[in-house]
Amino acid sequence: MYRFFKIFFFLFSACFFAQDGIKFENETFQNILNKAKKENKLVFMDAYASWCGPCKLLERNVFPVKEVGDYYNANFINSRFDMEKGEGRDIARKYGINSFPSLLFLNGNGEVVFKGLGYMEVSDFISMGKDVLDPENKLEKRIEKFHAGENNPEFLMKLMKDTSQNDFIFAQKVSERYFKVIEKNELTKDDAGILLYFTKSTDDENFKIFEKRKPELLKIIPENVLNDFEKQLRLTTIIQKAIDYTNVKIDNNYLVTEATKVIGDKDAKTLSSKLRKDFYFNNKDFSEYEKAAVEYYEVPVDFSAEELNKISWDFFLYVSNPSSLQKAVDWSLEAIKKQEDNINTDTLARIYYKLNDKKNAKKWAERSIELAKKNNAEYTSTEELLKNLK
Repeated sequence: MYRFFKIFFFLFSACFFAQDGIKFENETFQNILNKAKKENKLVFMDAYASWCGPCKLLERNVFPVKEVGDYYNANFINSRFDMEKGEGRDIARKYGINSFPSLLFLNGNGEVVFKGLGYMEVSDFISMGKDVLDPENKLEKRIEKFHAGENNPEFLMKLMKDTSQNDFIFAQKVSERYFKVIEKNELTKDDAGILLYFTKSTDDENFKIFEKRKPELLKIIPENVLNDFEKQLRLTTIIQKAIDYTNVKIDNNYLVTEATKVIGDKDAKTLSSKLRKDFYFNNKDFSEYEKAAVEYYEVPVDFSAEELNKISWDFFLYVSNPSSLQKAVDWSLEAIKKQEDNINTDTLARIYYKLNDKKNAKKWAERSIELAKKNNAEYTSTEELLKNLK
């Protein structure tokens, strides 16, 4: 009996005291924004995932606390959404949420005013809410301070974090000033991570810091990781310079010449053919796409059945050159060797059909239907092809 009352009292207390904490709205996201606009308040949103440990700790240790409820209920329209269910999925996409918990403060138009991350204690959680409402801490005000020359390292660090998701280019400028300010300080692990995150090209100002302080970085980051990062950075810069988006062209000579200096001739040519294949396909330049794909899939045994079938199918759809279609036959045969199913055999039948090789087209169409029947798969379109061959 004692044990029963103990459990009962615990459950009763949990329910009772939970009423003193944050009161979350049970409304759609749009209705919550409308309410915030009407009441001239900001929205506080707990963007969580059901499996997230820190999210559960916030829910258990912070949200039910009376002091927290008093402040947040008085000053914000409070909401919670599971980012992996229902409307939460759209919210996660809209705001680029991939870390949990994400603690968003939004105005009535749905614009992010502030974003916090991770678990925090009650005092820090309340301080965050107060900081958000402090006029001096508003993002617009802090951006003005930055442009006016503010160079306090803590200020710059916070501004970087608060703008990195929505305005990376601006946050990158903030990071550049930050590293100039701390140039005489020893780099911390956080500094190293920030430097790598905001260095996207060898033309960036931060890359100069990277080269200058590489000996320090090697004390924090394994040499192979740092070398791979630098190699990828150099390749990314070369690719960016090789692509002419205005004229939808790639300077292949520049790409191969420069990439060879980083990864060697063979890998540079492979990189070039893959990049051109994807770029020209996406831009519907199927003539250039065809040339690049023939180069890239020169040795079909190196690729999976799925990838070989996809490239073969794309050639069936977009390529007319008989010699290139014969390449697609080779790819398709290799795909079947790796994985014979009704899909791969259907693709081969259609390529033969396009080559006007009706004998082989009929053979592989019949084989595709046979495999489809065996696996209870759909084969109506293959039957239509077979009818055209009779």
